[in-house]
Amino acid sequence: MVDIFYTFTAVDSETFTKFILAKYYNIPNAEMSKTINGKPYLKNDKVFFNASHSKGLLAIAVAKSEVGLDVESLSGKPRPAVLAKFSAREKYEIVTSADFYTHWTARESYIKYLAGTLAALWRRVEFVGKRIYFLGKPADVTVLQFSKEGYSFSVCGKFSKYNVKKIDSVPL
Repeated sequence: MVDIFYTFTAVDSETFTKFILAKYYNIPNAEMSKTINGKPYLKNDKVFFNASHSKGLLAIAVAKSEVGLDVESLSGKPRPAVLAKFSAREKYEIVTSADFYTHWTARESYIKYLAGTLAALWRRVEFVGKRIYFLGKPADVTVLQFSKEGYSFSVCGKFSKYNVKKIDSVPL
C-alpha cells in the first residue's frame, strides 16, 4: 500500500513532507537526507517517500518500501524533443496528450524509484503495455497510474493499492 498526498498550497516539498510524516505517520521532526542524485530519504526510519510537483501541485508518496512518484499537469502539450526520445514501441502507444504524460510520468517515477537521474537512465527505461522495462527486461515493480484534478500521477514500487488524499492547507 502506498499513500499519496497532494496540495495546491504554496509550500516547499521538505515542509510538506515533514508535515505529512508528523501528522499521518507519527514521525515528528523527521531528519531528512539526500542521495548523491538528490533523492530524499529519512535517517533511521522505515518509511520511504518521494515528492513531485507540477504547475502549482505538490504531491508526496509514502510507503513501507522504496517508492518513486511523478506528477505532470495535463494542460501542457507533448514536447516534441521528449517525444522523439521515446522508443518506437512507446511512440506507437502515444496517441494523445494524456498518453504522452502517462508514459512520461511512468518512466520518471521508475527512475526516481531507482534514485537515478533522467540523463543517466532515460534510454535504459521503457514503458510499454502498462509495464516498465529496464535494459529490455520487465522490471520487478508496478506503476500505479491515475488522473486527478487535471494531473497525471504515476507511482512506482512493489505494491498494488494506493490511497489518495488532498491536503487543503499546510501550516508553514
